[in-house]
Amino acid sequence: MIAAMIRSAAILALLVSVCAPAEAQSRSLEIFGGYSFAHDAKSETELPAGWSAGAALALNPWFAVVGDLAGHYATVQTFDADVRLTTHAVMGGGRASARVGRLTEFAQLLAGVVRGSGTVFGSTETNTVFAYQPGVGVDYPLSDRLAGRAQLDIRLVRNTASGSEAGHQFRFCASLVYRVTRR
Repeated sequence: MIAAMIRSAAILALLVSVCAPAEAQSRSLEIFGGYSFAHDAKSETELPAGWSAGAALALNPWFAVVGDLAGHYATVQTFDADVRLTTHAVMGGGRASARVGRLTEFAQLLAGVVRGSGTVFGSTETNTVFAYQPGVGVDYPLSDRLAGRAQLDIRLVRNTASGSEAGHQFRFCASLVYRVTRR
């Protein structure tokens, strides 16, 4: 079911992105990447070492299709050993934005898969789950093509492979945004 939903979302994004723009329109492509911090509210665990990268293709002046990759890492000390925690996420969806003065504000809704793993005493357990990720952010222009971004997301994990209850993570990102074509 999850694979079918991801496949349907990918097909929809592909169909929307291949629609021909009007003669006077130019599509804007942005590439972004930077630092990411995550906090798992269910386990009260912070994952302070992280990264986020992705791209967005503007379909019109206020809506873009977005792809986002992220990784978060932490080592938690216990009485007997250190536990290494890792999460990786692959998300895609849409973003609506509006320019207010110098700032560009946006809200987005992404969906995809999150793979988490924990290693202790040389043994690793891994779990891959489906998640939704609504978020908001703001871009501050540094030049015609470069901007600084601050973004806050909440990742809602809908279900786990073992059937345990759902959870959520808060994520903060500080990124640089490079626009391949100007808006």
